[in-house]
Amino acid sequence: MAKRNQAAVREARNTKKEETGRVLRPKFQEEGYIATPVQAKTEAQKEFLAALKTHDVVAFIAPAGCGKSYLTMSEVSDWLKKGIYNKVVLTRAVIPMGRSLGMLPSTLQQKFEPYLMPLLEVLWKRYGKSYYENCLSNGSVELLAPEYARGRSISDVMIIDECQSLHKDELYTMITRMEEGSKLICIGDPFQSDIKGQNGIEWLCEFVEKNPKLGEHIKIIHATSDDIVRGGMCKQMVKAMEKESNAKN
Repeated sequence: MAKRNQAAVREARNTKKEETGRVLRPKFQEEGYIATPVQAKTEAQKEFLAALKTHDVVAFIAPAGCGKSYLTMSEVSDWLKKGIYNKVVLTRAVIPMGRSLGMLPSTLQQKFEPYLMPLLEVLWKRYGKSYYENCLSNGSVELLAPEYARGRSISDVMIIDECQSLHKDELYTMITRMEEGSKLICIGDPFQSDIKGQNGIEWLCEFVEKNPKLGEHIKIIHATSDDIVRGGMCKQMVKAMEKESNAKN
């Protein structure tokens, strides 16, 4: 993959900011600013960050609060900023958790951003919203609805959030979009699936186990409620829900 002309990219961004009158926070004004690298807090996080360097497809399966979105978007946004990859594609199943607001009149970006907010908020805090908007305009960040993925080829990085809400065939389609040298990151929690029956992330675990040669390309990392870092209340809530679920089974 050819790297971008970093100097030209920065100059274009600065010119656009001057034209629109936007003012960046001081730290984002530094030439070639790169945020401090993220550090693993648990063994599962450490395994995940290591796998990102060695495998083509990495799936991080963990309950809420284990840092899935934070670690993923922090690492990938750093890759983009450094020019290691030219483009990041963000996607997830468009399934609301509960009652829906219906079909709202807006652009694809406006419709899809609320679903990707866990990832986007990490990017905004790390490099600023102006950086995100510039990446959208120059195509280095793309928001892709899963239904538009068939037939596509992805040559850089794609992140699938809430992977547990994709069906088997949908996740298979996503994996087969990836070209040589690209990277696919799947994050999700099977306990919070919004579809009935076996979901995509559960299928992937079984499929890789049945086909050991895939292990050369695909790495699956599992975390448990013991790996939750969001806070004590979150950890106790998840553990209580697990206990209740196990009692019913």
